Amino acid sequence: MQRRHPVGMSVDSAIRRKGYFLRRRDLLALGYTDVHLRSALAAHRIFRVRHGWYSVPDAPEAGVRAVRVGGRVTSLSALETFGLPVPRRRRFDVAVRPTASRLRDPNDRRARLPRGSEAAVHWIDDGTAGLSWRVSLADALLAVLATESRDVALACCGAALQHRLMTLRELDEVFARAPLRVQTWRALVSGLDEAHGETFYRVWTRDAGLPCVQQVLVPGVGRFDFQVGPHTYVEIDGAQHDPTWSGDSPSSWEGDLDRAAAMAIRGDRVLHFGYRQLYGDWPTVLAAVVRAIADDEQLTARRRRHPYRPRAPQKRRRFALERPSW
Repeated sequence: MQRRHPVGMSVDSAIRRKGYFLRRRDLLALGYTDVHLRSALAAHRIFRVRHGWYSVPDAPEAGVRAVRVGGRVTSLSALETFGLPVPRRRRFDVAVRPTASRLRDPNDRRARLPRGSEAAVHWIDDGTAGLSWRVSLADALLAVLATESRDVALACCGAALQHRLMTLRELDEVFARAPLRVQTWRALVSGLDEAHGETFYRVWTRDAGLPCVQQVLVPGVGRFDFQVGPHTYVEIDGAQHDPTWSGDSPSSWEGDLDRAAAMAIRGDRVLHFGYRQLYGDWPTVLAAVVRAIADDEQLTARRRRHPYRPRAPQKRRRFALERPSW
């Protein structure tokens, strides 16, 4: 039989109300007894995350793993729980107090945290902000700035602005708390980056000294990620641009073809680069952009001298086979 607290709230309801994770001593302070806890455990309405900690079956998985280790989700792992797209990560970031001990394996509460674990421990948590299972958004970004590369940090800061989870003023406060070596990165953050691939392209072309204007609207055609020349544009394509895309949103493949045709009619050129090219073969991407910019400059100068005039359609000769002039 389900045992309830005298006020009518079950143990699992109280745990959910308090943020999905509670210690035994906190539950006892609320008026529950070990009898209530054993009854809820037997009914599988709650479970032990680690010694002295309880949660519910629908608790966030990242929170379960972090509390099991002995801390809270932080850095890139925390940003994911806020719904922000982050560059691919290879570890699980957990913030623990500097005095923390008896850290456990994130996948087994009975095992000690082994060397080389997927859990990356950050000994920085002061436990003052955020839920019981994750740090605040500001603290997560602060951890990213302190531990990740410049490009990853810029992508995360831009995502926070793009998704309107943080204001410019709040981001300034985060950078003010960040290490001195990274505070100059603040000038490189852009809220116009719609994906981390766009951040990387923008920063890397800037490092190479190339021009780059973001989110350019071409009347009658649409918006493009970057304009790099008078008649040259760049699109950084994620998986949704593939014709075989099977995600929740529709594929943009057909729309991309229509826009490319419309731009060709205008005399413009659109370069498309995928994430595989961007991350795996940046020198080739850079060389293609450099050549496209050079061609654009020459073509623009020629167009000034010889403006384009569409030719009238000519009558086709029935048996003529002509080789192109090139």
